[in-house]
Amino acid sequence: MKIGFMFLVLVFILPIKSVYAVQSTVTEAEGYSCMGDDKSRKQTEQAAMIDAKKNAAEYTSTYIKSETQVKNFALQNDIVTAYSNAEVSVIEDLDKGWYKDPSAGDCYKIKIKAEVTPDEEAMKRIALASASTGTGGNISVPVAPPPLPGTEWYGAQGTVTTPDVVVVPSGPTYVYMIPNATGVYFYEGYWYRYYEGYWFRAPSYGRSWAMVATVAVPQAVANVPPEYPHYLPPTYNRIHANDLHQHWQEWDRDKEWHKYDWYKNELKPGVAHERLELIQHEREEHRVKRERIREAQELRHQEQQEQRRLAIEHRRQVANQMEQRNNKPDNPKLKKEREKQERQKKAKERKQKKKKKSKKEKKENQEKKRE
Repeated sequence: MKIGFMFLVLVFILPIKSVYAVQSTVTEAEGYSCMGDDKSRKQTEQAAMIDAKKNAAEYTSTYIKSETQVKNFALQNDIVTAYSNAEVSVIEDLDKGWYKDPSAGDCYKIKIKAEVTPDEEAMKRIALASASTGTGGNISVPVAPPPLPGTEWYGAQGTVTTPDVVVVPSGPTYVYMIPNATGVYFYEGYWYRYYEGYWFRAPSYGRSWAMVATVAVPQAVANVPPEYPHYLPPTYNRIHANDLHQHWQEWDRDKEWHKYDWYKNELKPGVAHERLELIQHEREEHRVKRERIREAQELRHQEQQEQRRLAIEHRRQVANQMEQRNNKPDNPKLKKEREKQERQKKAKERKQKKKKKSKKEKKENQEKKRE
């Protein structure tokens, strides 16, 4: 079975944090599973979800291993282990569905957005160990970067393909974005990525991404909602990535796209207003959905905590009752009954012993007669 995992290994280091503040990473991962002869559809879907979670944890662990700035080899391994044993929480199902594989038959694929949180106890132990090395409990632990469209992961090698782009209205110069993707921009020679409240920048799509402060993001980029490409019409003109890198300066100078009706239409105030209204409406729907999911998760967690508390309380009560029963003075009737049972037990043992002895003597007498 072919298993793919979508992500891009981007090299950057975030500011040093104390590992006591357990750092979670939000990433995206795909999982696959095929039915075969031994799984039902439900089991196949569950297996695909397990595969996606495993891929999310492995991606984060692999990145941490390659980028952790710790000279102590043992501590580095401990950090990697903490992320390898991370808890993976699914934030959202981004895509899922059944498909036919020519060799494996009916298969299921799911893409998730997940939060990967390292094992907290392990990270505390690492912090205590690192304190003795002179770091004061602080270790440079990078947070895995966000995945990007056009990136594929198979095994240990990542491949990058810069996707085509669309030009979107924003001020006097052109801003380009990747169609059907969220928050990926090209502006005046740099790539920008908005993800989970943070901005990243790179001179090349496939490498050298680094986190940047919001104030370092050009206003022309920040003015365009990250979701904007999803609301463009299907026939909206696409620009090849190679053409973009060769001609973007020329296009800015000559106001190239202002010559085309499809771009002029996008500049109309009514069109822009309609796009922004739709974006705000769907953002609110998404916010409400996530809030409901969070509330349901909190409620489930509280119920589980209460069940555990009740189970512990029940075990404690049973233990107390047994202890009280053992420490309570014997009831005369119960004592008499136990003594009777003990006498009966001993009498039975004597009888069995006598019977065994008699059988042995009988056997010996028979052998003597034969002689």
